[in-house]
Amino acid sequence: MPANSEPIYSKQGHVAANGSTSFASAMTTATGDYTGASANHVVAFTADATNGSYVQRIRFVAIGTNVATVARIYINNGSTNTTAANNVIYGQVSLPATTASNTAATTEVDYPLNYGLDPGFRIVVGLGTTVASGWVPVVIGGKY
Repeated sequence: MPANSEPIYSKQGHVAANGSTSFASAMTTATGDYTGASANHVVAFTADATNGSYVQRIRFVAIGTNVATVARIYINNGSTNTTAANNVIYGQVSLPATTASNTAATTEVDYPLNYGLDPGFRIVVGLGTTVASGWVPVVIGGKY
């Protein structure tokens, strides 16, 4: 398939959870910083290496019982995210306390980005407070 040299719309969907397609990981450990450099942050998404990617939103899905916390979202320039100079904070969203239940859904929180990422750039996410069961950041977007 030829490269999309002048992207207006994405040519292929790109969904990721914690930077992979396994959807198995959950964030539980607090990061406690505003630089994106904590080793406890997770890389939630990596843009297409050739043409970049469009990111529509991040959906934070609670997978059980958790205390209230905040998710901090950073854009990383494609280099190591444990170096603060490679990150910029993009935004924050409050995540409520949740209770596991077999009869009611746990909370899902959407954070809109609607942003085109440069090739190889990443989205890095961290929690402000350690939680028990975890939150999974699912990134919805497309490759150019």
